[in-house]
Amino acid sequence: MFCKNDLERLLAVDTAPAVSIFMPTHIAGREIRQDVIRLRNLMAKAQDELCEKHGLRRPDAETFMKPVADLLDQGEFWRHMDRGLAVFLAKGVAAIHRVPIELPEEVCVNSRFTVRPLLPLLADDGNFMILAVTAGRARLFSATRHGIAEEDVDLPHGVAEIDAETDYDENNRNSAPPARHGDRTDRGGVSMVKTHNFGEDPEELRKAHLISYIGRVCAKVQDHLKTFHGPLVLVAEDEIQGHLRKNTHPRALIEKGVFANPDALEPEEIHRRAYAVVQPMFDQARRAALEHFNALHGDRSTAERTMTRVEDAMVAAREGRVGVLLVAENDRIWGHYREDYHRAFPLHHETDGAIDLVEHATMETLLRGGEVHVVAKGELPSGASTAAILRF
Repeated sequence: MFCKNDLERLLAVDTAPAVSIFMPTHIAGREIRQDVIRLRNLMAKAQDELCEKHGLRRPDAETFMKPVADLLDQGEFWRHMDRGLAVFLAKGVAAIHRVPIELPEEVCVNSRFTVRPLLPLLADDGNFMILAVTAGRARLFSATRHGIAEEDVDLPHGVAEIDAETDYDENNRNSAPPARHGDRTDRGGVSMVKTHNFGEDPEELRKAHLISYIGRVCAKVQDHLKTFHGPLVLVAEDEIQGHLRKNTHPRALIEKGVFANPDALEPEEIHRRAYAVVQPMFDQARRAALEHFNALHGDRSTAERTMTRVEDAMVAAREGRVGVLLVAENDRIWGHYREDYHRAFPLHHETDGAIDLVEHATMETLLRGGEVHVVAKGELPSGASTAAILRF
């Protein structure tokens, strides 16, 4: 899943030329063969632009595009697709992202990467996390309204991991003194040796191990979500929901969860049920942002705290002044940014070297901790592509 950290890494690249490729893909079926052909054609287009617009010799352009060429024959890569594919290439950089939204078929060869088609994945009205826990395993998913992807995080391998450690301690206790280990406490706060005080009550021992396992899961999740500010939805059965909320309760966890066995659900169903929980929250946040903007914008005493011209919003966002940015879905405004004047100038159409001012205003807002909400064009003041609420 493409996330804010990926955005930051791409925007840190300042080496021209930079190639951005976007295309829709198919998850399964014979259409996958067409996806390979589509990527081959987009690669050829990028090579042509590298030669014609950026002066590369044909062999150098082919070498530049080799990470894409290598994908064409990787059958395993194409068997694990999502709804869209985004590829970013620059000197020393090759970033490939499968994403759960259908992307336009597009090639951009410029001095910087473009990420405009991926911005719906970064908007504040759609980013959340899902923690799916059973006694056998735990999984953490990043999610948007469009889909989910499992996070690469080293979570405990079920209660069996706690059982194995307890058995190890029991064996040590019965061994000769030199082989014994001290009383160890796991991150969930339950001593592996002391659980044997329950000796003749297997049910109490089972509960102690379950709580210990849940504590470990939550410690890992809490650490992984240090920079995440959205909601976390728990998908688990009643007992695990109860223990987790009573004993650990990760910071981002919201009160309402999905009461079900996640191991019995396909990822798509986990996503559907979890999104149903957070959707009212996102809708409310988007409406509140719109109402706040309209209230400020319509009052002469506070109107100066708002902006509707995208060129002004982009400059203010670069300065860290934009607290909330409302963006019309799919709108693009081409323009130039003059560093010497510290001003942006809109254009009537795309030209060489032009940038999408809407995209840049959005990225600058996100990178400086502001909120971004994607809204319908008709919800913004007449003709506007953006509407900003300033921090100062």
